[in-house]
Amino acid sequence: MNRKALLATLICVLLIAYASLFPLSGWRLPGSGFLAWCTLKLPGHVSKSDLLVNVIAYVPLGYLLFRLFRIDKRPAPLALPCALVTGSALSFAMELTQTALPDRTPSIVDLGANTLGTCAGALLALIWQRAALPQGALSRWRASFLAAGSRGELGLAVLLLWLCSQWAPFVPQLDLGGIKNGLKPLWYTANDLSRLDPMQAATYFCYLAALGVLAQETLRRRALALPLFSLFAALVLCGKIFILGRQLSLEALAGLFAAVPLLAVAGLLGEKSRRLIGCLLIVTGFALYELKPGAGGLAGVFGWVPFQGQLAHELTGFGSIFEGIWPFAALSVLFAPGRSKAQAPQWLGAAALFCLVFALEWLQLSIPGRSPELTQPLLALAGYLAPALYLRCAANGARTGAAS
Repeated sequence: MNRKALLATLICVLLIAYASLFPLSGWRLPGSGFLAWCTLKLPGHVSKSDLLVNVIAYVPLGYLLFRLFRIDKRPAPLALPCALVTGSALSFAMELTQTALPDRTPSIVDLGANTLGTCAGALLALIWQRAALPQGALSRWRASFLAAGSRGELGLAVLLLWLCSQWAPFVPQLDLGGIKNGLKPLWYTANDLSRLDPMQAATYFCYLAALGVLAQETLRRRALALPLFSLFAALVLCGKIFILGRQLSLEALAGLFAAVPLLAVAGLLGEKSRRLIGCLLIVTGFALYELKPGAGGLAGVFGWVPFQGQLAHELTGFGSIFEGIWPFAALSVLFAPGRSKAQAPQWLGAAALFCLVFALEWLQLSIPGRSPELTQPLLALAGYLAPALYLRCAANGARTGAAS
């Protein structure tokens, strides 16, 4: 068993249990028995969004379970079946427990979707393991494309997290009506510049510039970072018009256009100066996002129940979770000490960051249309600590390998 993946797996299991049994109230004995749902008869209506949520939710668990059951970096023949059985058993336990909750509906379809998600995550981990072998395709690509050390891998992961935050809920819309709806904000603002939201444009500028700085730290050839990141960001933003519920805005394009000159100047600076600029941009962008008036929400009410809003709208909730995590994961990667220094979780910085984000959420009580929640400080804490823990494990592994 790989003990390095144990903590992450336990956290993932606890999060799945919390989401599956939310709101954790109204417990009662089921009138038709605990196993009444466990039948091969399919329900009359299957929600595609619920099906997608149940698959996506168990993909990280499958990935972590495979890593948990493998032995160090050596192939483990039983890792895949063990991960599949464990994920299926957890899903069965959650569906069984849901029979005692009046607000939850257990289903054999959910069990199948959860198992499919576990299998997809475990297969992804298997493919990643084989490709990451010293002579594997991933290792060759990584050596020629990404910066040395774990920072390159983490930087790429953060860029993918940002992509997920823009493309969630990952449901494509290819009909003409949906594409027109995705272009509406851009069209209306371009024809009437008084609609332009300067605060939103500034937020996009800060975030995209910070991501560009991260790309400069991630890629081995820094000269290619600016054109590659500009192309990547443009494709991600324009691709939103093909995603259900997503729209392309003039503010996003203006933010990207304004970020390019700054990134060209940042490329001429030293590493410490560039990383400091990236950190300041992330903090500024997040503060602008937090203090911007909204279009809805309950005035004067603070949400103390974690993930209440995300669980109420599960499919779109994934997008808000990604949006709440990636800036702080990027901040952690940029703020982390260099390879010559000790790689340890920055607990003091994490505590200060939690307090800052909580204070910004609390200020939303006086901002029209905003719904402050405890969820965002928790996401910030998780996003900041996860890369730090990964860097510490990588550093410990490198020291162990050097000692042996």
